[in-house]
Amino acid sequence: MPARQTVAAILTCFRHRSHANVILENFLEPYLFRGRVVDPRKTFRVVSMYVDQFPKVDMARGVARDYGIKIYPSIRKALCRGGRRLAVDAVLSIGEHGTYSFNRLGQKRYPRKRFFDEIADVIDDAGRAVPVFNDKHLSYRFDWAQQMYDRANQLAIPLMAGSSCPLAQRRPPIELPRGSRIAEAVSIHGGPLEAYGFHAFEV
Repeated sequence: MPARQTVAAILTCFRHRSHANVILENFLEPYLFRGRVVDPRKTFRVVSMYVDQFPKVDMARGVARDYGIKIYPSIRKALCRGGRRLAVDAVLSIGEHGTYSFNRLGQKRYPRKRFFDEIADVIDDAGRAVPVFNDKHLSYRFDWAQQMYDRANQLAIPLMAGSSCPLAQRRPPIELPRGSRIAEAVSIHGGPLEAYGFHAFEV
């Protein structure tokens, strides 16, 4: 049986129904998808975490304890698992939720670029790339998003950005053939534009 892929989770915060909760639960426990039980534990093992903020309703410490995941004080230490070199096979960067300031456009200044820069530094030092998943869009600033994209290309990092919405079960179920031409579509989401408008575009 192939060895399970080790994963580092880099989080802004971990509370009930936060993105850290929604994404990580599908790496830690079996789940039902399209009528089939998927057990991610056969493929993945989350081995380390960096958590930027610990709110009063924090779940990170409890989940780490229950699943044997070590929380490290820095992104570098989480990726190196306390050593000096990259020691994981993949990275989840989940920069959503938490207490951060807003810019003049009303965008929350999530530290996604800082997270990526520190992840990329470790990968650069190691001389080998591992896949990085960036939850939602890359940055609230286009120039920073461009820099993240360019550096991923430079270091040959397989970089994916998005959310779990495109993989959600459709009710009622609909499967469009690949290459279908859609004349019109409507996507309705509630909530602030940046937080939920993103999901509307994804869908």
